[in-house]
Amino acid sequence: MDTFSLLFCGVVLLLGTLFLYSRTSKRERFIRMVDQIPGPRSYPILGTVLPFLFTKRQDLFKVSQKLINENLPLFRGWTGSVADVNLTCPEDVEVILSSSRHVDKSFLYGFLHSWLGTGLLTSTGEKWHAHRKMITPTFHFSILDSFVEVFSEKSEILVSKLQKEVGSQGFDVYPYITKCALDIICETAMGTKIFAQDGGNLDYVTAIYDMSEITVQRIFQPWLHPESIFKLFRIGRRHDECLRVLHGFTRKVIAERKAQMVNKRVMANQMSGSEDEVVGKKRKAFLDLLLEANVGDAKLTDEELREEVDTFMFEGHDTTSAAMCWAIYLLGLHPDVQEKAYEEQESIFQGSDRSPNMKDLTEMKYLERVIKEALRLYPSVPGIG
Repeated sequence: MDTFSLLFCGVVLLLGTLFLYSRTSKRERFIRMVDQIPGPRSYPILGTVLPFLFTKRQDLFKVSQKLINENLPLFRGWTGSVADVNLTCPEDVEVILSSSRHVDKSFLYGFLHSWLGTGLLTSTGEKWHAHRKMITPTFHFSILDSFVEVFSEKSEILVSKLQKEVGSQGFDVYPYITKCALDIICETAMGTKIFAQDGGNLDYVTAIYDMSEITVQRIFQPWLHPESIFKLFRIGRRHDECLRVLHGFTRKVIAERKAQMVNKRVMANQMSGSEDEVVGKKRKAFLDLLLEANVGDAKLTDEELREEVDTFMFEGHDTTSAAMCWAIYLLGLHPDVQEKAYEEQESIFQGSDRSPNMKDLTEMKYLERVIKEALRLYPSVPGIG
C-alpha cells in the first residue's frame, strides 16, 4: 500500500473515531442532563418501565398514578433508551403548549401509524392544519343535532343489555359501554351499522379491541419497539391480522359511499334536481361530509380519507367509552349525586318514556356538571406527548 493510501485510511479512521467519540460524549452529556431531573430508578435497556412489566393490565392505571404522585410536579423517565420529561404543573405545561417549537408528537404515537397513518391524532405541521381546517366544519352543532336519534337508539339497546345485571353484586360495565360507543361512532362516522351490541361484525369489533391492547402492550415493552423485532413475535403477527381487517373494512365503506355519491349526482342531473330533492333529506355521516368537502385544492386521497375515518373510529369510541365508564362508576360511588341526577331526569321527562331530543339535553345542567367533574378527575386522555 502506498503512502497516500495509508494516509487516506488514517484520516478516515481518525474522522470515524472522532465522530463516534462526539456522538458518545454528546449522548453521555444528554443522559447526565436528563438524570439531573428527579425520577424513578432507571435500568439498562429497560429504562424506568420495569415496574410496568410485571403489572396486570387492570393495574396499570394504579401503578402510573403512584409513580406520578411520588414524583410531582416534574420528573423524568426512560422508555428504553428514549428520555421523557413529564410535566404536571399547569404553568410548566403552558411554556410548552404556547410555543410552536415542540409541536411534533412523541415517538410513541408512531406505534399508531400503521393503523391510523398520519390523521389528525398523529400528524403535525401543514398536513395537520389543512386537515383540521377541512374537518372542523363537520362538528357544527346542527350536524351533531341530527345524530341525537342515533345516540338514543343505541342507548336504549344498551339499557336493555344492562337489565340482566340488575341485582348482581357487581360487574364490568366497560364491554357494554364500548360496544354501544362503537355502534354510535360507526354509524355517525362511516354511516354504517355494525350491530356490535348484538354480536355483529365480530371480526371488526375484535380487531379494534386487540389493536388497542397491542399498542398499550408495545409501549410498555421496549424490546418490541423496533419494527423488525416486533414482527417476529406473535403479537406482531396479530397486529398485521388486525390491520387487514380494520383497513379492509374502512376501505370497503369508503368505496361504497363514493359510489353512492356518484349515483346520487347522476340521478340529480338526469332529473334536473338537487341531490337532496332526488334522494330525500338524509343524515350525513362524517365520511359523507369529508367526501363533500373533498373538492379543489383540499382534495383528500382515498388513503387520507381512510386515515381520518380510522382515527375517528378509534378516538371516537375509545375516549368516549372511558368517560362514560368513569362517570357511571363515580355515580355508583356517590348515591346522593346519582339521586340528584335522577331527579333532574324525572323533572325533564315527567314519567314519559319518549326518546330525548337536543332540547332535553340542554336542560340536563346537573348531569353535565357530573360528567365534566368525572372528566376532570379521570380524563379520557390523561397525558399527551
